[in-house]
Amino acid sequence: MKKLPKVYQNEISKKITNNKTVCYLKEEKEGLRNSESSNTTVLDQLNTIFNGIGYSYNIPVIIKTSSKVYETSLVAKTKNNIVTLDNEIIPISDILEIIIKK
Repeated sequence: MKKLPKVYQNEISKKITNNKTVCYLKEEKEGLRNSESSNTTVLDQLNTIFNGIGYSYNIPVIIKTSSKVYETSLVAKTKNNIVTLDNEIIPISDILEIIIKK
C-alpha cells in the first residue's frame, strides 16, 4: 500500500474556555402564583394550573377542603371533580383553597 500524506492540523495558540461562562436568569412563572397573595377563586387557580406552561402533574399543590388537607399534584379536571396524582377524586365544590407550592 502507498503511504498517504498527513492531514493538515492547525495549531491552537489561544486559550479555549468553552462552557466556562455562565449566565444566570431569574426564573419567573407568571401564571402560577400563591392564592394567599391574590384574590382568585378556586376555579381561577385550577385554570392557571391546567392552562399554564408545562404539565399539571409537575406542579405540587396543597388543597384544603372542609374535611382534609391534600399535598399532591393534579392530574385531571372534569366539570365537577379533580383527580390527584394519588388517585383521589375531590369535588370542586368542597375545595376551600388551593396553594401552589414553590
